[in-house]
Amino acid sequence: MKLVVPYSAGGPTDVVGRRYAEKVGEMLGQPVIVENRTGAGGTIGSNAVAKAAPDGYTLLFGSSSSHVTSPLMLRQPPYDPLKDFTLINIGVLPLVLVVRTGLPAQNFTDFMNLLHANPGKYTFGSGGVGSINHLAGELLKMRAGVDALHVPFQGTNPAQVALMAGQIDFLFDTVASAMPQQQAGRLKIIATLSERRSASAPDIPTTIESGIPDSSVVTVNFLAMPSTVPARVVTRLVDATKKVMADPTMLDALTKMGIEPIANTDPVSSAQFVASEISRWAPIVKATGVSI
Repeated sequence: MKLVVPYSAGGPTDVVGRRYAEKVGEMLGQPVIVENRTGAGGTIGSNAVAKAAPDGYTLLFGSSSSHVTSPLMLRQPPYDPLKDFTLINIGVLPLVLVVRTGLPAQNFTDFMNLLHANPGKYTFGSGGVGSINHLAGELLKMRAGVDALHVPFQGTNPAQVALMAGQIDFLFDTVASAMPQQQAGRLKIIATLSERRSASAPDIPTTIESGIPDSSVVTVNFLAMPSTVPARVVTRLVDATKKVMADPTMLDALTKMGIEPIANTDPVSSAQFVASEISRWAPIVKATGVSI
């Protein structure tokens, strides 16, 4: 079996995908080879799986952030992120809002007051134009009625380095990436962008409870295959995935990365989530005018 990860090796989705490949291979009794096929916001690898033979031997391990938004940014997307795939959601990873240590904001309320009082003065970094942390910034600007300058970098890690150096003012990052830097005093986490507080950072309030409605930004890791894969094969993969997600070592690894396992992994609820995310992000992508 081949598991295609549409991002570079070493990234969060790749790390989780490789752990999943190892465990699901044990469950199914055969090796699972991980192949990184990068490019075009994840659409090259995803397209390869969408066009693969529908036998269940070529699978996709992706992230909802790019699976949903990248096709919205393409003039002619090569596939439909919903109709061309059967998806099995695995774990959810909320983003957090982090600020440089010298920013005069001790909490999210202070931060909002700064942005309202100084439109366009402060800067936020991202892993590139159209990335989920870029769109998170655009979403917050729209929902809170504030303005800030976007500064794209060649990846989230360089953006984080710039934040710690004081070259930008804030960034939307993952809990796993930001927490060690906060503990070292290099940055401050002031809000979580999710419906509820993260289990990995229970003391950090959400933007929603702080008064910004519909401002959650989460990315969901999922397993996917061509939509024409037979139902019996889908059922077998769903059952194997449930066993993987019940494995204590897998759960421990996910928790350390700030990923919260999804209890309901059936394809129907997974498709409903993707459909809701497409409806939510489409107008935001259109308003920003971002294209790839």
